[in-house]
Amino acid sequence: MSLNPEQLGLVNRAKNAVSPFDIGACFNVAMATLKRDFLNIVLSNFVIGLVIGLVSLVGMIPFIGWIAMILLIPPLIIGFIRFNAKCVRGQPATLGDCFSGFDVFGTSVLTYILMILLVVVGTVLCILPGIYLAIGYAFVWNLLAERRGSAWECLEMSRQAVTAHWGWAFLLMIVASLLAYVGLVACLIGVFATMPFYGLMLAAAYDRLFADQAPQL
Repeated sequence: MSLNPEQLGLVNRAKNAVSPFDIGACFNVAMATLKRDFLNIVLSNFVIGLVIGLVSLVGMIPFIGWIAMILLIPPLIIGFIRFNAKCVRGQPATLGDCFSGFDVFGTSVLTYILMILLVVVGTVLCILPGIYLAIGYAFVWNLLAERRGSAWECLEMSRQAVTAHWGWAFLLMIVASLLAYVGLVACLIGVFATMPFYGLMLAAAYDRLFADQAPQL
């Protein structure tokens, strides 16, 4: 399945983007965003994190739990992506945005299944392909949240766009993850203030990567 001209244009802009995964720039955007709307971001992160955590616990139940995870996790991720995107872009964001992903329910579930299968197959074949795909698919949820295409089209757009900057993308995700959990080291409650950094830094990187007119989500 080939990408249409609009999708190819988006990917080409991403491939030619200058330092889209600049750690300092993404950190500054995340910090400024957190300062601007601290309480809303922290509380929303806590609530959506709690909901996803509960769904994951249910997922430990054989069969029924697995189905619950497959059906609920993808649209929750989409909603969370939309919330972070609005925050980074300075658009009004509410807790309700975190649960808005069910409008692309079918596509998000299909994407989730395809992504897991491809990453698992890549890992089984030779670990490195699995790692490559896991990073390459980092922005598939952002593309789905903006309805940029079908499940496969969004997977391919994300993979092609990130591949051109793969090493920097990998490094950014490591740093963002460390920042998100640094609150656990200093003080357990501090994690509530640091956890949002991962989502906000990736939202900033997404906007820098595709350098497109930000849609009103």
